Amino acid sequence: MNKSASLAIAAFAASAARLCLADAPVFAAPFTAHAVLQRDCALPVWGTAQPGSAVTVALDDQRLSATADKQSGRWQVTFPAQREPGLGHTLRATGPDGESTTLEDIAIGDVWLCSGQSNMDMNYGWRLTRGREDIESADDPLMRLFDDHNAAALAPCDRLQHPSSWTRSDFAHSKTFSACGWFFGQALRKALPDVPIGLVEASWSGSPIKTWISREAYRGISPELAEEHDRSVAGAAKTASEFEAAGGKEGLAERIALWETECRARGDIAAEGADYDDSAWKTVSLPAPFEKHIDKDFDGCVWYRRAIDLSAAQAAGEATLNLGIIDDEDIAWVNGAKVGSSASYDVLRSYKVPAGTLREGRNVIAVKVIDWRIGGGVISNPEKLTLALADGSAVPLAGEWRYEEFRFDPKPKDGSVNCWTPSACYNAMLHPLFPMALKGAIWYQGCSDVGGGGAIYEKKFRAMAADWRAHFTHPDGMPIYLVQLAAFKQTHEAPFDSKWAEMRWAQTRLGETLVRSGTAVAIDVGDHADIHPKDKKTVGERLARLALARAYGLDGVVEAGPIPQAATLGGGTVSVTFRNASGLSTSDGGAVSGFQLVAADGRAVWADATLSGETVSVAVPEGFAPVKVRFAWDDYPVCNLVNGEGLPCGPFELALH
Repeated sequence: MNKSASLAIAAFAASAARLCLADAPVFAAPFTAHAVLQRDCALPVWGTAQPGSAVTVALDDQRLSATADKQSGRWQVTFPAQREPGLGHTLRATGPDGESTTLEDIAIGDVWLCSGQSNMDMNYGWRLTRGREDIESADDPLMRLFDDHNAAALAPCDRLQHPSSWTRSDFAHSKTFSACGWFFGQALRKALPDVPIGLVEASWSGSPIKTWISREAYRGISPELAEEHDRSVAGAAKTASEFEAAGGKEGLAERIALWETECRARGDIAAEGADYDDSAWKTVSLPAPFEKHIDKDFDGCVWYRRAIDLSAAQAAGEATLNLGIIDDEDIAWVNGAKVGSSASYDVLRSYKVPAGTLREGRNVIAVKVIDWRIGGGVISNPEKLTLALADGSAVPLAGEWRYEEFRFDPKPKDGSVNCWTPSACYNAMLHPLFPMALKGAIWYQGCSDVGGGGAIYEKKFRAMAADWRAHFTHPDGMPIYLVQLAAFKQTHEAPFDSKWAEMRWAQTRLGETLVRSGTAVAIDVGDHADIHPKDKKTVGERLARLALARAYGLDGVVEAGPIPQAATLGGGTVSVTFRNASGLSTSDGGAVSGFQLVAADGRAVWADATLSGETVSVAVPEGFAPVKVRFAWDDYPVCNLVNGEGLPCGPFELALH
């Protein structure tokens, strides 16, 4: 922890302690000015005061009494359900000597938790493609925001590690809040014009589901996971202790800067020129991530070189070098002349090649790629790699390149407890909010768990949902609505047993089999090169459809796209039935695409499909004996099945009956 952060937290703790010593009760983290309190259910309100002291808590003219715990100083009262939504309420906590803490501009309405990893964390500043103007003009006094800042801990915390407060939804605060959560709240506000909406963001980019589940719930899933949990937590505690003993975060930035300087020097060879001898280098077909042609743990520098022949006409004039997406950094040369560089893992590389740089005959393109962490390399689809010439033609650059690699030493790491530690975010970000009353939660997470198996993810999510429902306040156990992961990575020509599709189908099954749940499909808003699709408005609006239909029971709301129910084999045809299938059609008006049939040995084939009312008929190829039907089963599937509202059907796999 750096010195300024330590001082800030110490000052906050000292301030709270002084308040307690002065007998002025302090409200807990979820209660600040501008807060939204949940209507229509028992309403717990709590905080701290001088241990053993009497506390009077007032919500307007409603008054309740409590006694602060003799050890911790914690007090709690529970107000009866508040029925009428609206603004202008006041909360006050008064100690025995009359000193009090007063919170103004309190709203009664509905409070939703927004949790998950980077796709929930993503905000306006991530270059959204839809709805930017909505956030820019945000000024809704009936929508309030609470940002639960990133924090991790090995044991449950009673207080948030980083102070936060409720704010109104103006542009200054909305632009740093979860875009998915914000658009969800905006859609609720439009449908419920008289109801204040409070949004609590508790998300952390990159976090796996295990960090959001309590120790008790996680260990209860299975003996194997209990062992894994204890081993991981013990390892995190040891690493954190060693990190602090080595000086902690003070000096970490300096050590990383030195490491980067040494790394850059390691790959600093003069290989950009056309005459450089690369005959001893290895070859690879680009595009390809480092994991495919070096190894999965590679961090380092890789030089790529490719020679192309051009005619005099082709070499004339200005050109554009297109290299697609490169992770993380690159520098590009053409015939020894530097034409561009970038340092971002999700930006298309497009560099101008000045007139006179190209020449008749042999031309050499050299690209230095640096990867600092996790995956790296040239990762776009092949068609993104071209040299666009002045005459309007383009030379394809996908294919064989020569390369030389330079491995980096391990990067100095922040060894403090982080979001990959089991239960760590639960302990530090959720536990301090209990037993806050909520209307429900929305959840956008799963990227970090792809490949771990859909079945185990289902078990973890069910444990998490039960855990949250047991600790947050809701009369029936709060709803939790998921987002199904969007399309990402490659589209495969042959049927492909996609781990991404497996996760998406697990998320749909959870939404349809777990009580008070539901899944918003986002398959149609994906990005081949970016795990963070930029259209969060569509996602937020689809989550709101689920909430309005299932949590609020509003008539006339189509909750989702087609949801598969059953698949029956008969007469050479597989018939698939759906719910939410009124107006079943295709998004592009063409033939149905995206269906596969799977044999008992796992072999899959594409299959033609036709629409018949609210049923899809899938033709069985002659001589093929299917046992399953799949739809949209690919990392980035080509699929077009929608209902009359234009809402898409997500990936699924059904056994045949």
